Amino acid sequence: MDERVDRLREDIVLFNRAIRTNTSGHLLTPTQLQALANLDRLGAMSARELAKVEQVAPQTVARTVALLEERGLVSRIPDPNDGRAQIISITDIGRGKLVADRVKRSEWLADVLDERCTDVEREVLFAAGTLLRRLSTTPTAAAEGAELLMYP
Repeated sequence: MDERVDRLREDIVLFNRAIRTNTSGHLLTPTQLQALANLDRLGAMSARELAKVEQVAPQTVARTVALLEERGLVSRIPDPNDGRAQIISITDIGRGKLVADRVKRSEWLADVLDERCTDVEREVLFAAGTLLRRLSTTPTAAAEGAELLMYP
């Protein structure tokens, strides 16, 4: 395999870690932010559906949702189609936290782009972002439910 492919994968992981590290302060974990982002983007859903989207075990989603509900960031109502299930939705407070986090991440990124990149480098990165989004929704990834869902 081309070593550049490994390097690109590592670069993406490091960059994602940098965004997460440089924008903390909201006391929510990446997992909790991811769940809020998916509920915001995809709408209300059952815990089973959220687990599938998150690609985690239902027990993991149950813990995450319980913590988010304690903070008033999500709400649950009985599923009208399945008496054993509940529908989870993001609250206005949860949406506010999510928006605040997105603003922090965007501000950090804008600052670092201005400080460390030339105009040409910024344009290259914007083009690379478009390509990465396209790669994240390839038929293989989408068929397996593996789209990049890094709390957009």
